[in-house]
Amino acid sequence: MDTTTRQCQGCNQPFSDDGEQAFCPRCRQSATACGDDLTRDMAETISYDLGVPPAPPNDLARQFTGRTFDAYTIDSLVGRGGMAWVFRARHNWLERPCAIKILSPELQQRSPDFLAQFIAEARAAASVVHPHIVTVHNIGQTDDHHYIELEYVAGRSLQSILVERQCLPPLQATELLLQSCAALAAAHRSGLIHRDFKPSNILVADGQHAKLADFGLAKRIVAETLDEAAGDLAGTPPYMAPELFAHRRADPRSDVYAVGVSFYYLLTGTLPFGERNLPRLIRQHAELAPPDPRQCCPELPDEVVELIERCLAKRPEDRPEDGDQLYLSLREVYLGLRDIRSLVAEAIATLNLTVHTDGDRQIVDVPLPGGRRQRVFIEDRTAGPWAEHLVKIYSLCCPVREDYFRRALELNADIAFGSLAIEEIDGQPFFVMVNRYPRSTCDAEEIRQSVLDISKWADKVEDALTGEDRH
Repeated sequence: MDTTTRQCQGCNQPFSDDGEQAFCPRCRQSATACGDDLTRDMAETISYDLGVPPAPPNDLARQFTGRTFDAYTIDSLVGRGGMAWVFRARHNWLERPCAIKILSPELQQRSPDFLAQFIAEARAAASVVHPHIVTVHNIGQTDDHHYIELEYVAGRSLQSILVERQCLPPLQATELLLQSCAALAAAHRSGLIHRDFKPSNILVADGQHAKLADFGLAKRIVAETLDEAAGDLAGTPPYMAPELFAHRRADPRSDVYAVGVSFYYLLTGTLPFGERNLPRLIRQHAELAPPDPRQCCPELPDEVVELIERCLAKRPEDRPEDGDQLYLSLREVYLGLRDIRSLVAEAIATLNLTVHTDGDRQIVDVPLPGGRRQRVFIEDRTAGPWAEHLVKIYSLCCPVREDYFRRALELNADIAFGSLAIEEIDGQPFFVMVNRYPRSTCDAEEIRQSVLDISKWADKVEDALTGEDRH
């Protein structure tokens, strides 16, 4: 039976197919049909769970596992690509776990340029230090083997989590992508383009802490397989921006496009452009609008869909400009997805305050000096003639009385935070201290500070107007 070499869209590993297999046997992701040697790996994600392809004649795993390698003891093989082998190791002097990426001897023998690429990209990645980036600790050589020492992330790839769960809830997908985009923004500020952003290059520790790996260490696509192509391209085809196939230089906006593909994939479990034939896939990127992700995930809010569409715009100038802009947009989406109860819980977690739920409101009981107390109400609401989505934080001062008006206006002029207003509460008008934030930008820190300030000033107003402590 005839076989075809296919290239996995998820882990980018080749495998043989007899015509009946439609997915990668390692990570179960759908595959792209291709001829032999369509891609040559420039690097492989440090993937702890996608499995290891059959060993080549020069088996570094057999050669090094359980043995000393320079200043390290090699524990086990955790991943391998065309450019490098990745091992879990232990630094013998510092007595800490690490990951050692060793340049493939076959690749080094085939072209000395790959060694220069290996070292240059490691140096570039080492210049970006960020809590959501896999840290490069060292570059070295022992005998004929060149290696990079990396931070060891005890977790697994976002790709494997997605394969296991098929798709992720919008809040979780956005949170992990937000962390990864914080890393991407830091790289862009340093002038570094990732060129291979995708879920298999995102490692997740403890189920919630994402780290972006393999900056600048992209795959190469052999240009002779493309129509009218000249020169090499870098990336993984389902995640590549249309202009890259036209041989335009990669820039931050091409990384943004890959984030858009990843966002769509995390939410739906499918790729926006999943054609298995490479030339047809390129035409999809260039000509077709991405499918509406609500076909798979009907509950997605408009803000999520709009951001994906902006990231996947055909023209680079129509996308967010770089990782910083994208991070801010993702943060708005993330905050909008969070329910008010979880935001309030995070806000007061370090304050040792009592909070309870009353219908759609969160009520925080705040103790104050002199044995006084004040209740603060927090609501997620749409209000005003423009139907603006707001977080409203307020506290009652006292019922409205005509003889309080002059004094209330005088006090309002001196209040440093929020404002004094009149609102009808349960059918009765009250003076209230109130503050409002746009729902799309309100975070836990703003709520925390507002709870403290609103309670203080509401209590001061109540004391000044009534001399009592009822609210």
